[in-house]
Amino acid sequence: MTDGQIMRRTFTCLVLLAVSIVLSPLSALAATYTDSLAIPARLQWNGNYGYCGEVSFISAGLYYGQYVSQYDARAIASPNVSQSLESAQLLVGVNDAAAATRMRLAYAQPTGAALTSAPAFLAWVKGKVVSGSPVVIGVYTNAYKFYGSRNLNYGDTEYDHIVTVTGWTSTHTPSTPATYYSDDTVTLEDHGVWTGTSSGVPPYFFQYPLGPFQQTRRTANASTAEVYSLKNGGNYGIAITGILDTDKKTVPVRLATSQNFESPVIRNGSTARPTASAITLTITLSGLTPGVPYNLYRYNTVNNIPTASFNANAAKAAQKWAVRISSGSTFVQSLTIQSSETAAFRAVPASAP
Repeated sequence: MTDGQIMRRTFTCLVLLAVSIVLSPLSALAATYTDSLAIPARLQWNGNYGYCGEVSFISAGLYYGQYVSQYDARAIASPNVSQSLESAQLLVGVNDAAAATRMRLAYAQPTGAALTSAPAFLAWVKGKVVSGSPVVIGVYTNAYKFYGSRNLNYGDTEYDHIVTVTGWTSTHTPSTPATYYSDDTVTLEDHGVWTGTSSGVPPYFFQYPLGPFQQTRRTANASTAEVYSLKNGGNYGIAITGILDTDKKTVPVRLATSQNFESPVIRNGSTARPTASAITLTITLSGLTPGVPYNLYRYNTVNNIPTASFNANAAKAAQKWAVRISSGSTFVQSLTIQSSETAAFRAVPASAP
């Protein structure tokens, strides 16, 4: 597992009971492997065609130690394009790789059979998630459940919404490369778009077995279909695998925010940045060695983030902290910023080049 790819894996055993059936010792236990990334729910703006791709990248960025606003995420993805235009969106399969590079994030995209086969695509997604990387994918929304439409052809032929894959569950022994199983379960975070619950409160997280998760445009819109489905072939996705660090000297940094939304939201058709509000970031460094001095840098624009020689490029940082712990392996501190600010953090040993 590389720097920044911090995840939680749990292993449980389910005991199967049967009446009048004698089970062998091997069949009595079914192992369940669960890979869950520590990525909390985050609420998107719905104006200007929706900021789902932008929020997916913000969530992945927080996982690796950097925060940008939804307004800036769109500006980074589509420089000099009006925020109100459909072409300005951060979209998988369009400008996602360029956006990751400009945000100084490392990424991987599907290749080969994963470009045309839904099972191969899901195996690719699984491999990235179980190795600790969040994956951003496009999905169909159910037009009947969202809009009450009985038009089975309603919606985009490629995808309607962009979500973050944050978890995977399987009863099959993990393998490398990852293997597709139709009874595996994928966990999605939808950025609070679906509010069709009895309380009207968005659930954010959805879990689907892979077999029925794959649908055509028409079957995805059926009244009996799930809220979200994956196109049954020809899908788009990008895995955010870490930060750009060619020296491999950084230690993992993760951010948590005091609120999972930006308020006020952008008005539909507006090109103006909404008024900012205060948010508090909790910055957690991990993988530290007691007694070893580290430098923690904060950058206030993605253009200033180095991809190597962080200490030699200290002048590019807006802030710097000297960190030395006496015990344990983590360091935590808080910083309050405005929601319109960029706060990207990198930490390296003080002895690094």
